[in-house]
Amino acid sequence: MKRILFFIFGAALLSSGQQATAQTWDDLFDEEDLKSSDIYKAQKEMSEQKKSSTASSKKSEQAPVKSADSQEVKTSKASTEEKNEAPSGKSAPKTFSLFSAPQAIQAPADLPELGTGASNGLPELGKSAKKRHSDSLSLFEMRTRKSSFSDTNVLKFDIAGVKLRMTPEEVVQSAQESGFSIKFKDWKIPDPDEWKYHRQCLQQMFFTHNSKKQCIQDAARYNEKEYISRLVFENKDLKETLSVEFTSRATDNQSYRIHYINKGNHSLGTTEEARYFKKKRRRDFFEALIKKYGPPDDEQSLLWGMSGLNATLQAEISNTFLDISLVMEDSLMREKDYQKIAVQDAEANVLENFSF
Repeated sequence: MKRILFFIFGAALLSSGQQATAQTWDDLFDEEDLKSSDIYKAQKEMSEQKKSSTASSKKSEQAPVKSADSQEVKTSKASTEEKNEAPSGKSAPKTFSLFSAPQAIQAPADLPELGTGASNGLPELGKSAKKRHSDSLSLFEMRTRKSSFSDTNVLKFDIAGVKLRMTPEEVVQSAQESGFSIKFKDWKIPDPDEWKYHRQCLQQMFFTHNSKKQCIQDAARYNEKEYISRLVFENKDLKETLSVEFTSRATDNQSYRIHYINKGNHSLGTTEEARYFKKKRRRDFFEALIKKYGPPDDEQSLLWGMSGLNATLQAEISNTFLDISLVMEDSLMREKDYQKIAVQDAEANVLENFSF
């Protein structure tokens, strides 16, 4: 018992002595002295620099790791989706991006090659389709597909004895023999000549309309520039009108357009009698056309010849009053006449306008 007490007493003395020594050391080195020392400041700056450097290095190391992880996640997701979408034994369908390089897309092999393999330019759609397509074409279209021109010579045709390329005197004689009489005639002067004579008449002090018009006409007749541009004939008994147009003297004043009109009976109504006479008139008109001119090149539009290449004849009958119209013309003659007038005007003597 005495030993135990002695041991406890000795431990208490030792602890009190350590506390005293600790107090003496704390009194010698205060916290303010340590904080104000240069060593403490240097150590603090070193520790802050180390903390900042380690923080930046950790951020730089973590950034690529995240991007790599995200790419791996995306690729893994894409691969899993392709595996899920692609059926067994078949490749997954290709996807096209707006920003990717253009790729050639091949058409399926079972589609027909349009526009190839046929001599007439028809698509390869079978014999039945070709037959239906050819049946829808008119006779004129089928002939032009084969030959690309019409062999019908409309210059040999005539309307009431009047043909293309006739002079006014010949037209008058032929029309009168067919029962027509002259209704009126039109005179004309080529535009360049009329403008020139107009200036000359103004210089001669012809300012009133009548005097100026007479002056221009006298100058044109003196220089043989005035020509008959149109003749109109009439047959009152058959309600027929015949109008013939001519080129200028530059191309020998020849007929290039003939227009024939035959008026139907406008008093016919919708009775049985009226329908009979209308059908008869239509039938008689078509039979007369075929008998005189032969079958047309274009049955749908009743056209003989080819427009733009040679002379043409076109027939028409109205639905209501059954008025008949025939137009025979050669548009190339009119174009040649314009060109010849322009050449003559360019070749005129221009030295009279200058004194050098």
